[in-house]
Parts: sequence; structure tokens; C-alpha cells
Amino acid sequence: MSMLDGAAAPRAVSRPVSDGVAEHLAAAAGWRRLAELVRRDAELRLHLALRPPHDLSADLGDGPQPPHPRASDRVRIVSLAALLDRRASDERTLLEQVIGNQHEPVDALDHVVEHFVRPLITVFRALLERHRLVLVDLDADTVNFELTPGVRATGRIVVTSVAGLREAGEADLLDVDRAARALHGALTALATGFQQASFDGRQYKGRTVRAAFDAVLAAELRYLTPETAGLLRGDHPLDRHVHSVPEEQDRLLREVLRRVEESSAARRRDPSLPVPAVVIDLDLCGLVPKARTLHAARTLAGPREGAPQGIPELARPGTLRALPSYSKPAWDRFLEVSGVAGRYPDVEWDDVHAEFCPAFYRPWERLRSDSLAPGLVRFVRDVEDAGGEVVFNTGRRDRVREHTTAVLARGGLSHVRLLTLPDDRVRPIAELKVENLRRLGALDVVAVFDDLTENRQVLRDAFPGAMVIAVEAPGFTSDRVPGCPPPDGAPLIATFERLPRQATDAVPALSHTHSIAELHVGELSVGLPARGHAVNLSVAQTLSIVDRLVADADASALRTAAAAPGHLREALSTVSDPLQRTVLLLHHIFMRKQFHRGSRATYTPEMAATDLMPFLRKREPIQVVVPGFPVKQSQSGLKASGVLPDLAELGVLVRLRELQQAVKSVYAPGLRITVLTDGHHFRPRPAVIVESYVRKLNQYLRLVGGQDFLEFVDFDDVARRRIGPSLDGDRLLLIEYYQNVFRKAFAELDIAADPMGALARAAEVDPMADHRGGLAFRDMFRSILHSVAMDVPAGKDRMTWARDVYADPYQLADPTTPVEIVRARKQVLRQAWSDTVRYLSAVLTDRELGYEGLFEHRVRFTVSMPSPGRVGFAALGGSALLPWHGTAAVDEKGTLSTDFAIWLYDQGFVPVYSPVLGYRQPWLMVPVTSTTVLDSARGAQLVPELVEGIHLRRK
Repeated sequence: MSMLDGAAAPRAVSRPVSDGVAEHLAAAAGWRRLAELVRRDAELRLHLALRPPHDLSADLGDGPQPPHPRASDRVRIVSLAALLDRRASDERTLLEQVIGNQHEPVDALDHVVEHFVRPLITVFRALLERHRLVLVDLDADTVNFELTPGVRATGRIVVTSVAGLREAGEADLLDVDRAARALHGALTALATGFQQASFDGRQYKGRTVRAAFDAVLAAELRYLTPETAGLLRGDHPLDRHVHSVPEEQDRLLREVLRRVEESSAARRRDPSLPVPAVVIDLDLCGLVPKARTLHAARTLAGPREGAPQGIPELARPGTLRALPSYSKPAWDRFLEVSGVAGRYPDVEWDDVHAEFCPAFYRPWERLRSDSLAPGLVRFVRDVEDAGGEVVFNTGRRDRVREHTTAVLARGGLSHVRLLTLPDDRVRPIAELKVENLRRLGALDVVAVFDDLTENRQVLRDAFPGAMVIAVEAPGFTSDRVPGCPPPDGAPLIATFERLPRQATDAVPALSHTHSIAELHVGELSVGLPARGHAVNLSVAQTLSIVDRLVADADASALRTAAAAPGHLREALSTVSDPLQRTVLLLHHIFMRKQFHRGSRATYTPEMAATDLMPFLRKREPIQVVVPGFPVKQSQSGLKASGVLPDLAELGVLVRLRELQQAVKSVYAPGLRITVLTDGHHFRPRPAVIVESYVRKLNQYLRLVGGQDFLEFVDFDDVARRRIGPSLDGDRLLLIEYYQNVFRKAFAELDIAADPMGALARAAEVDPMADHRGGLAFRDMFRSILHSVAMDVPAGKDRMTWARDVYADPYQLADPTTPVEIVRARKQVLRQAWSDTVRYLSAVLTDRELGYEGLFEHRVRFTVSMPSPGRVGFAALGGSALLPWHGTAAVDEKGTLSTDFAIWLYDQGFVPVYSPVLGYRQPWLMVPVTSTTVLDSARGAQLVPELVEGIHLRRK
């Protein structure tokens, strides 16, 4: 049944209409529905254009809709056959022309993947996943692509008929099978045509092309909702790529990480507290013994008493609903679920189980065939990034440690603590597991993962504060009754995978992360087609955005100041001294949500009085210092696309103006703010980059009208004036001294040989442990890792290359990883190691030279989490991500924030360029759904509602 059959019927009329009229009305309703989806769904907007029949063009527009910013009325719609057709032996195909006409030289295969392959799959998935529509005829004969008049790909497919759409709820298995085979057929035809094409004399091998196409299929069909995955599964070529992670599993794993972070934060405040630990069992939990299980099952398939012809189900275990397990309760459940016990009632199944176990475990060399549970490596990394430790607590014996470690090493997990049991053990496994954990000393066991109910029960009793979670490996039976909770009521997961994106609707969303390490970078799209939807602002439009931000902030400042006495009515009623009353009002303003971050306990009214009174008594401007604004972290392109400050930094200056206006409303002299820039201080950088960054900041300062109360001063210039002319020489000597301290401590470590092992050992010999302040080499390394310079091969898009390198920068041992990626990862690791040594050496040098005492008679703001005596400053608010760590983003509600460039592209944001920065770096990014094309000559424009509503976050 077509989706049009179920479309909303037109209003009833007094006479029946002909079948032709009814069909026309239904088609019109279907086109309108699809047009509305494309209008509000960012993914569809980027990858799908509609070409309705001419008789509907008056209503829906003529030509592909919505118009593409780079395509005029002469846009070309070409079929797949036309794209690949070579009319003469010496004539280039349209596809070859498209590759040759790129604005930037990108590898031909990468270009085709992003502009032709991904759009096909993305449209198919987005319609199915979010809008419950199945596109059944996206095949080689009907698929069309959009090209600009200059024969460049826009990255959009063109739908010319809605007859092939089906409501997912009404689609049957044949519809889904037809849809899957159609899509696969179109991709196969495109792959074949690409292999036969030549690009500057180069042709691509079929294996390489198929691998690239399959990689996109796998990426786009991963993390589907369980409902979509269930609908899409079937006996068709796409089935092997269909993948899903239940939301409950994602929630459980995120809760574990949250608790690790919470425990780690408490330990930073009090180092005497135990290390947070996550305990993971191995067999059928952290490791998947599929090859061993298949071997053991086949071993038992021969003739035996009760089954004289053998047990064919065990001979072909791949046909079973679920595989057997070594544990007796799970084995018994396997007999029930598979039905083999009923089919062979005379077989002594306990004897079969007794034979299964040695076949499963021996010879021990077979343990090397185990695979890591999906998501395990990433989960271990996340636990460690959160400040915790993972412990593998297995029932395996000491004699198989070598075999087990070999499997873990394939995922870069050989550094993780592995607890095994004695070879001669006789006591229960669960009891010995508890003993092993307790021998480790003080651990805060945050969570325990185990597949066996008995183990979980004992571990829960031993560690009552821990989350105890059952694991049921996909494709294996456990002791759980299908459809029911585990016997002990434990929450259940199947793998250690989490969802890379929380938002599943069509509205682009911010990541709300403070570290790019939290993102599943390897799962994100780099948005090559999105770059073709760029908006180019005029000078007048740029200034109108600045004026709007300033006007909104000034109005907010007046409201904040006017409301302050009401909020403090009780406190002010007990204070008669006008200066003390002013202190309370100023402290209240400092603590407002749009300005403040962190705990209020770090800056009390009493602390404020100590800082403010010297200025209030003299009626002088209050001296404030704020460190920050080093340089834009654009080295990889994942965070930002250029080295200059964008609208995010300008927004912080507007926020500081808002603070100044609020303060002046209660204390007329206001503030005198000194922003301490440190572009050179911790990590040497080219002078031209730092100077260009500060020069642009001063231009922004004039635009927002802040030059009369705010100045940018280099951190080291202030130190030279305060400490004296010997500073530079002393500082260089001390930095070199501390660098040698680190080099000596880490002399035996090679971050490019065993990254995680080197970091684990670095934590044990870290020179920072001898110094107060809570900074640790391992933590700082992880922070710096994503902000080092990297070389990009010719013909590679920088963001695409960086995504592949940073998908798992610690993974150097996987034989499937291309050698050039491994080489790049080693380069990044070595550079980050060197930069971390330099950074921490500068920190220790600052302490030695007394930098802390340079600003004792100032109100000290900080953009980091505040320590006692400092005011936490929220900058743009909304997340802990600082403007210079990301890219300016304005969401559909007009709120200015900061996020990582790769996340924004993945979510359907597009770049907005302004004359204030030029056309090499976006000034901000906005959802593509907040842009429009009114005039093809002018290209994309921001919708008026966005410009009129742009504002800073209020909290």
C-alpha cells in the first residue's frame, strides 16, 4: 500500500470525485507531506531534493525543492545511468567531470562516498528511522542526482515520484525486502561505474571501492532504534549492516560513567579516597568466545546414545536461535530454548554438557580466537578518561593469562589489570573473585558486570554500593528466561556499546560535552555536502547580529541589577553600611547564572568584601583579572576550522559587557577588566597566529563597545613588569629543568609503542605527584591529545583525515587499520606527549616564580572550575566548553553557544561566513533548517527569525 493511500483525505464534497481526481489529490497531499519533512529535517534538507510534477509546481515550486544555494534555475537532474554513461571512448563521463570540477582537490573515492553514496543511504535511513516511511524504489533505474550548472555534485538525490513511499506500519516483509534490494542495487551499480571510471589516469580497485561503500552502509545503519532494526532485518544484502543499541543499555552505561566521574571528582578534592573502579568479567561478558563455542558444539554433534544419527542442530550451530554456554544454568536454558532436549529425549544432556566444557576450553590455544565484546574498548577508554580504573576479574585460571592477554592486547587493553584464579582452585569462583578484588586494597567499586547470576549475587553482597549489571552476549543463551529479567533482577545489557548521539528527532542539537574525547568521533559525519550550503553575510548583516547581541545583553543587565535588591531583601535589611550593601549587591550579580559557574562556596560574600572594599572605599573601578583567550584550537579541524576568534569569542566579550553594565547599575565606577592572554605561555606557538588572534579580539572589542573598560594583556608581559627583567632567562632555565625531570622519569616509556601501557606507567612515576594542585600528567595528556598539529596527506579532506586518526588514537595494534593511519596516530601521540611535558613544566615554573601572587589585589575570575577565592565565570554558559576550544553555533532558538565543528556538521549545521573573518573560516554555524534561498544569485541566507532572535544564553 502506498503512503498516499493513507494520506489525509480532502474535505468531503457533496458529489463523488473520479478516481483520477482522487489520485491527484492524494498525490498532492503526499508531496506536501514530504516537502514539510524536508523543510524541518536537517538531514533530509541536506541530502534530498523534490521534483514534483509540473501540475503541482505552482504550489510546491518549480525545479528541485528546496533550491540549493549553489544551483540556479539551470540545475541538472541526472539519472545514475546518465552519470556513468560514456558516449564515446575519449569522452569523460559526468561522474569523471564532477570529480574534476571539485572546488578543493579531495580523493575521488572520498568525494563519491560523501556526495553520492552517503546521501542515498542517509535519505533511506532518515525517512525510515524518524518518519516511518519506507522508500521502496530507490534503485539503479529510478535514482536521480542533482548537479550544479558547473557540473558539481550538490550531495542531494532527487525524488521525482512519491509512488514508491510506504508507511512503515503498513509495509510488509516484501516491501522491506524490495526496498533493501533496490538500495543495494543502486549502490552496486554506482560502485561498478566508479571502478570503470578514470580520474587523472587513476582507477580504483574493486575491493577498495566495495570496502568504502560497505563502510558507509555500516556507519549509516548503525545505532538504529530497535523498532527500525527489527523492521529492516531480513534475507537481503543490507541485513548484515543492521545494528541497534537499546536506550536502556545506553542509559545504564552512561550512569556508570557518571558515577565514576562523581567518585573521581571527590577523590581530586580528597586524595585519600579510593580509586573508582569498574569490574568486568571476561567469558561471555568482556570477551565473546564464538569460535570456541561453534567448535565445541560441532565436536558433540556425532552419534550417541539417544541420537544414533547424531545431533544435526549441533553440527550446524549457526542455525540455532542462540548458542549454548559453558555454565550449567545457561546450558539448561539452551536445551529449552533450542528445543533439542525435546527432540532427543533419550540423550543424557548432562553428559553432553560435561563433554562440552573441555571442548570449549581446550586446547587453551583456542582462547586466542576470542573477540572483544562490541564497545568494550571504547567503554574502557571512557572509564579511564572519567578518572576510573577498569579491572578484568575473571574465573579463568593463571595458566591461561598469556592467552587472555593476547586477546586484550588486540584492543590495546593489555595495561588493564587482569585478575585470574589459582590453577588448583577448589573454592567457588564467586568467592575467589571477591577475594581477588579485596587484595587490591582501597577501591571504590562503582559497577560490576558479570554474565552469571551466582557471581553477581555474591559480588553484590560484597560491594553493596556498586551497580551490578548482567551481561547477555548477543547470540548466546543465559540462565534468563527469554522476555523476563535476569533471576537476580539485575539490569541487563548485551554489549558495551553506547549511542553516539542522544537526539533522534529531526532538530539539530548541541553535544553538551566539555571534551571532544566524549564524542564518538569515528561515528560522526564530516558534512562535505553541508559546506555547499554556506551562508555569506554582508557587512550590514554582520553588524546587525552584533548590535542584536549587545542590545539583548544590555537589557538583561538592567533586569539583573533591578532585581538584585528584591532577591537580597532579607540580607540587606540587616546591613546599614552602604558599602557593605554594595558588596552584597555586587556579589549577587557575580553569582547570577548567566555569569557564574561552579560552586558558590568558592566565593562567599565575606571573600567578596575582602576583594571589593579597597575599591569601594576609594570609589574606584573594581580591578578584575580573567585568564583566557589563548588561540583557537583548530589544529585538526575537528574543533574549529580556523585560527581566528569567531562569534563565540565575541559573545564572551558581550557577556563581559553585560556584567559591566549590571555592575555599573549598582556601583557607578564599574569594573576595569584585564584579560590575561596566554597564547605563548604554556605551549610555544607561531607569533603570527597568536598576534592575529589578539588583533581580531581587539577588533571585536571595539564592535561591542568594550574598549573603555576591558583590555587584553599578555600574561608574560604582566609578569615581566612585576618580577623584573631577569624573568625570561629564569623561566627558560626552569622550564628546561622541569622538562628534564619529566624526561628522566619517563625514560623507559614509549607512547608510540604501547600508548595505554605507557600512560598507566606514567601515572606511577609522575613527577606531578610531588607537587600540590591536583594536576596529573595522564589527565593533561588526554586533554592535549586532541589539540596538536597533524600532517594531512595530499588529496585528503582535513576533517575526514582527522576523524579517522582520532576514531581511536590509542589503537595501533589492529591489523585492519591502514598503515598510514597508524603512522599518523603515532605522530599525534608523540607530539601530545612532548606538548604535555612542556605544559606541565611551565605550570611548575610558574609556581616557582610566584605567578600566583601577581594578582593578589584583584578580583580573580576563572573560566575553569573555581578554587576558593576565585569567581567562576561561565563565559557563554550552557556547557563547560570554552569558546576557543570549539566553533560558534547558533541553534534554531537563536541561542549562541560553542560546540565542536565535527559535531555541528554531523548534526546538520552549515557554515556562515562574514567579512569580519573572511571566507577561510566560518564566523558561526547554524542549522541548515534556519537558512533559506530566496534568490539563487545571492545563495543561502539566514531566516529573519534567527537574526532577530539571536541572544546569549541566560544560564
